[in-house]
Amino acid sequence: METISFDTIWTLLAPFGEFKRRRLACMALWESYSPAKQQGIYARIQGKKQRGEFVHENPYFAIEDNSREPAMQQRTAVEPTNYFGKPLSRSTNYYIAWYNGQKGLYTEEAVRAYRMSNPQKFEL
Repeated sequence: METISFDTIWTLLAPFGEFKRRRLACMALWESYSPAKQQGIYARIQGKKQRGEFVHENPYFAIEDNSREPAMQQRTAVEPTNYFGKPLSRSTNYYIAWYNGQKGLYTEEAVRAYRMSNPQKFEL
């Protein structure tokens, strides 16, 4: 089985801006996978890019997200709750963050679980 080099996946992901600094972390993650797993990850990312589908802009999350089998990814495709306009609990930490291209108000747990971008703490 042919090994896909880290430079090959890095080129495919083509990170920009602040994400270029994630190279060492991404390399460690990539090298933690078997050659068979690497081929699957590469093929999924390459296919998504060719079809114009979402691939996380953070290369670490792009690799990690695509390390799961497609059936597993589909089972976890539940949308997080956006709390804008809903009653809020004072005992919950909320963040304004971006999810799937839309700004929303989410719990701290959702921000972490869905790896939302640009989270900013929201004070009640």
